[in-house]
Amino acid sequence: MKNLDIDKLLYEVSHDATLFQFEYLSLIDSFKHDIQALLPYPGGKRKMEEDLNDIFNNYLAKHNHYNTYIDGFFGMGGSLRALSESLYNHGVQKVIVNEINPCICQMHENIRNSPQKMIDYFLEFIRTEILIPHKKLYISTHKLLEIKRIMKKRFYSLQNNNKFGVETSTLMIMLSAFNYSGVVNFKKDGSISFGTPIYRAGNVEDFFYKTIKRINTYHNLYKRFEMKFYNFDYLTIYNLFKKEPHTLWNIDPVYLKESKRQYTQEEIRNLKDSELIGCEIDYSQKIFKHRKVIESLKDIDFIYNNNTHPLLHFYIQEFSLKSKPFIRKNNTGSQKGKKVTEVEELTLYQNNYKSANNLITSKPSQKCA
Repeated sequence: MKNLDIDKLLYEVSHDATLFQFEYLSLIDSFKHDIQALLPYPGGKRKMEEDLNDIFNNYLAKHNHYNTYIDGFFGMGGSLRALSESLYNHGVQKVIVNEINPCICQMHENIRNSPQKMIDYFLEFIRTEILIPHKKLYISTHKLLEIKRIMKKRFYSLQNNNKFGVETSTLMIMLSAFNYSGVVNFKKDGSISFGTPIYRAGNVEDFFYKTIKRINTYHNLYKRFEMKFYNFDYLTIYNLFKKEPHTLWNIDPVYLKESKRQYTQEEIRNLKDSELIGCEIDYSQKIFKHRKVIESLKDIDFIYNNNTHPLLHFYIQEFSLKSKPFIRKNNTGSQKGKKVTEVEELTLYQNNYKSANNLITSKPSQKCA
């Protein structure tokens, strides 16, 4: 269907919210978009899906039965998406989501429990902010930039007042569709900001037609499991659940900058977190507790991902861990014009759990904000 036909069809029913929703949803069904990721995100695991499932199915699942999966650094849920079929088929019922950013944490909880409210908000925004005032869906780039400014103003106001409800969650997805690279910026105070670029040439349909499909795709994924959502730092969630039996942990922390530098054993033992260089996307955590996170691995069954670094190789030997390399291309939209380089990631994994009868008694109290 041509853009002019779509404009006419939707504007004719824009006076009636119910009719508009029906026509818009019917229109979306005619577009066969395959949704791989909730948002374009630097931590997505789509390209590592085969490797992650190989580790789970051919090593971890052969040594233990898991009924709980804990993701200590959930991000946009790429690891759960990649492993979901294997986890479900293995019999994992419970998924514990931990995400330090309250907006992202609440977004996932709303997708799981309130998807229709998010979809209703999106459709009403399209109807009242675009169709009715402009009399068409496909407005000019200049006018679309004005719409983006409205969305950003609302999002920042809600975020600044710690209001992380359905509106904030939906705006998060909507605004991400407008970013040139798709990468959300994390500021030093932990808040989220969105870049100036509006969208790739011809990519406005990502915003119009994929927003609802993103929500529905991930809602259907999350409904397969019993899910709880927590807004802690990793070490807090680790101390609460580290003795939970039959549990697999996914650890996908702030990445180190890839390094092939040679260290002596004494140098690497004395290397401080403040001396470790983070990769370009550091999620506003200039100094991250890399050693404490890695040291937590010795008591749990886990899959851990990071860029290759001597520190990881040191702990592989120290704790007798298994590892698997993965080569990825280091380029995002924010690096347009730069030479594409290859970066070696390293996946560590192990079956460590020894005390299956030692159940945890304390329970988290801080849910998503």
